[in-house]
Amino acid sequence: MNMTQFESFEKWLFPPQCVLSGQPTQDWDLADVYLQKLSRPSDANQKSCFVCAEPLAVDGICGRCLQTPPVFEQTQAGFYYTSVVQDLIHSFKYEQQLHLGRLLAQLWRPQLVMTGIDAILPVPLHRDRLLERGFNQALELANGLVGDDEVPILPFAIQRIKPTVAQALLNAQQRQHNLDGAFAVNPKAESVLSACQQVAILDDVMTTGSTLNQVALTLKTKFPHLKIQAWALARAKSH
Repeated sequence: MNMTQFESFEKWLFPPQCVLSGQPTQDWDLADVYLQKLSRPSDANQKSCFVCAEPLAVDGICGRCLQTPPVFEQTQAGFYYTSVVQDLIHSFKYEQQLHLGRLLAQLWRPQLVMTGIDAILPVPLHRDRLLERGFNQALELANGLVGDDEVPILPFAIQRIKPTVAQALLNAQQRQHNLDGAFAVNPKAESVLSACQQVAILDDVMTTGSTLNQVALTLKTKFPHLKIQAWALARAKSH
């Protein structure tokens, strides 16, 4: 049974209902009133930076990326980090409602272009944070995005070797220095990564892009040939 067949069977067995209101729905576990509030960089009326997905007046590359280009070449973001998405991600991460992560991944998947991606690398948690939370939200999202026959997930290719303060508690400058030396390539994954041409680094929320950029730098230092995309479930607007 492939992913599509499984999802059809699951919908027949468990008819969808809104995770916020509890009301029956047609296709997704989110009522239309909430679906309409989702703001996506891929929407026809949205313009954004090709490199970092920052909202712009016209499609192109933002001034910040022109002045200080990140290590990754492109960002694909599922949603902007507003209203409904913010509430769902908070419940997913901090209230251990893992089904919400799967829902968000399923809503994002139709817009995500995976062509040319050889592997997905979820941003790792330090073992102390992982023990505290019980799961890695980026890995949960990756598992919700791809089926068994799609892009391979490399959950342990990058290691978080230094505990860091939560990025959400820091300003932009502090975020960058907070991550210095935080990541390392797992030696056991070097042969697999060296054979890749393009990989995607996946995280739940992208604010300044510091975390994704630091992981990309860790990879690029070891594998200069790699093309790297940043994938974020939600992109926070800077203004």
